[in-house]
Amino acid sequence: MLRAARDNLRAGHVVSGASTITMQLARLLVGAHRSWWGKVRQSAWAVRLEAHLSKQQILEQYLNRIPLGLDVVGVGAASDRYFAAAPDRLSLAEAALLASLARAPSRDNPFDEPTRARDRRDEALGRLRARGMISARDSAEAAAEPLITPRTATFDAPHFTTRVLASLDGETSARRRLQPPAGPPARRPALHTTLDLSLQEEIESEVRHTVAFLHSVGAHQAAAVVLEDVTGGVLAWVGSPDFLAPDHGQVDMVVSPRQPGSALKPFLYGMAFDHGYSPASVLPDVPRTYATTMGSYHPRNYDRRFHGPVSAREALASSHNVPAVELTARLGPSALLATLRRAGFASLDRPAEYYGLGLALGNGDVTLIELANAYRSLANAGVWKPWTWTDGEAAGTTSATAERGATVMSPVAAALVLDVLADPVARIPGFGVQTPFDFPFPAAVK
Repeated sequence: MLRAARDNLRAGHVVSGASTITMQLARLLVGAHRSWWGKVRQSAWAVRLEAHLSKQQILEQYLNRIPLGLDVVGVGAASDRYFAAAPDRLSLAEAALLASLARAPSRDNPFDEPTRARDRRDEALGRLRARGMISARDSAEAAAEPLITPRTATFDAPHFTTRVLASLDGETSARRRLQPPAGPPARRPALHTTLDLSLQEEIESEVRHTVAFLHSVGAHQAAAVVLEDVTGGVLAWVGSPDFLAPDHGQVDMVVSPRQPGSALKPFLYGMAFDHGYSPASVLPDVPRTYATTMGSYHPRNYDRRFHGPVSAREALASSHNVPAVELTARLGPSALLATLRRAGFASLDRPAEYYGLGLALGNGDVTLIELANAYRSLANAGVWKPWTWTDGEAAGTTSATAERGATVMSPVAAALVLDVLADPVARIPGFGVQTPFDFPFPAAVK
């Protein structure tokens, strides 16, 4: 305060307010006029706060009360208003934007003054980089993000609820065909689903953010589904970034067949482990031509390079294509197709000859819900069971099928696949040292 008083007297007007975080919290709590007496009152309250609260508690209370524009108060409300996400789900760029709003929320509001808001956000990123808290790469990637990901007003979990209601209407219509009702239609009973609405909202926000971030390189659509491993209950279901978009918003990509690419490789390797192979088995990643009914087939890796003899662990973790094709040739496309069908891929309804060796590389169309549910079998000792959206019977199956399940691979093979997919060292040849798969907890990823 003495430093600010000196500077203000020298300048002949106010050039510094001299408010610490604790003093600003005091002003938010008790209010104070912008005067010398108000500043003294703030200081007295700040002393009381410092005597009773830790620095962490003071900062928390400050962040919960600070105005951040658009009549929102607190980081939690601002995070939801600007980004439709919880604070701990914000990207680096989004967090930097919120932090930069604290000084002048009205003047730097991203909706009213996007240029000023972007400059302030980039200044915050620059300060983080200068202090060594983020890398230059992180700063550059954050600065390239869009300022705001628009929030879409719609009803909760639109694709999910639409599909559930359509399923219920279909069941009701079928019952009516078998036995017409004697009286007026009964009111539809309440249905309790497995959906986790808070998680659903976070996943919707992430899908919108990802599409906005990748829009400049041609990405316009994305979908996501989250299943609970043990029960198969649907926790989140996002079929498109914007359900109300006029072109393809209501196309539900969770159930629309698409080629899954390398996502089928774990089932190939699980089958191989049950046939005597191990993660240490050596496979050839060399140029080779295969004779097929469609002509000569020359598989290539994503990086357009060949890696020579590689272990099955590296081949799966780094997602090399050539070893996967060789393994399919040895074990047979028919055996792989049978394994995939046991894993619930009903969309693969053509004979093995139709897919050929490319089946391991995902040349057959499957749905995202089939893929997610098949991955549940890896987490459940190699046993596939149906997914569900209610606490009762699984979707599209009999209770007997749901109880029994189907063996996709042995528990040992499933454990080996998970171990390989959780190995950060084995994926370095394919993805490098720093990848999007580096989580602060153990995770098997593909």
